[in-house]
Amino acid sequence: MSNVNIDPTPWRSLSQKNQVLSYLQAGGTLTPRKARKLIGTYKLATRVSELILEDGHTEIEKKLIWVRTRKGKAQVMRYSIPKDKRQQK
Repeated sequence: MSNVNIDPTPWRSLSQKNQVLSYLQAGGTLTPRKARKLIGTYKLATRVSELILEDGHTEIEKKLIWVRTRKGKAQVMRYSIPKDKRQQK
């Protein structure tokens, strides 16, 4: 028996990698916390690396930012696609 996603909800049926790409192409920005909440992945950096290295999505930009935490501040990576580099629909 092969692994087949039979979820009838189109957004949930996408792979995590495709969900990340779709969100970024729609103009969203993702941080690890936001990716856990929206997409359910703890491996945002891995998914973005796959998109860049395996699929050639070099338009994805990375920016190191500071965020507030319960214990102070922490640096995290924020991913986005600039408006001028998004696919025209």
